[in-house]
Amino acid sequence: MNESGKMNAEENEKDFSPKKVRKELILYLLREYGNLKTKEIAKVLGYEPRTIRRSLKKLRESGKVEADKLGKGYIWSHAKGSERKLMYF
Repeated sequence: MNESGKMNAEENEKDFSPKKVRKELILYLLREYGNLKTKEIAKVLGYEPRTIRRSLKKLRESGKVEADKLGKGYIWSHAKGSERKLMYF
């Protein structure tokens, strides 16, 4: 932290949690593979659909993803104009 008590960019990048990583992975999948269902994302990442659904709702609230109703579920897509970060594996 700097003198004013705020984190600089380098410290902020190192600060990650499982929730943050999960959200980044969801965004990556939507950017790279387009529209996906909640169940599809959950299966690829190995989480329960309800866990992914909570993350997707938070991402929608922040404007990073968009959802279209399809039957009982949703089709999720990366929001147009949302920032793009590179992710390396």
